[in-house]
Amino acid sequence: MSKLTGVVLAVVLTVGLTRPAVATKRLDLYDPEGRHVGYALLHHPAGRVDYYDVRDRRIGWGHVNALSEQYRVDLFAADGSATGYALVDLGTRRVEFFSHTSHLVGSGRLDKTGRVTTYDLSGRRLSDSALPLEPQRPTHLSQPTH
Repeated sequence: MSKLTGVVLAVVLTVGLTRPAVATKRLDLYDPEGRHVGYALLHHPAGRVDYYDVRDRRIGWGHVNALSEQYRVDLFAADGSATGYALVDLGTRRVEFFSHTSHLVGSGRLDKTGRVTTYDLSGRRLSDSALPLEPQRPTHLSQPTH
């Protein structure tokens, strides 16, 4: 091994070992018949999700739209083109899915892990999805110290 290769390897290992771990959670996704169709990598603190098929190809992604008045997750294809968005009622855990032209295309129910059981407009069960959960916020205001 050359001296340069050794230095590069040492730097990569040092940076890799000292970098804080990213809070990423993998959720396997299934179709209505229970067949594995892919998975989602959820980055809850960053408000991001990446979708993959069973061959580990990235097929799409989404992120929380911080500018929206509602809890909204914008969804994109792997090439970056907008495919739609999801509006989430965090109180009831109900999710409504819209196309990129704002037409309602389905709904679902969000569990505590980020998995969404989805249905089309006729009520037919569709493949699972996943959405990043809103980072937890303090439920009370901190008291000033005297």
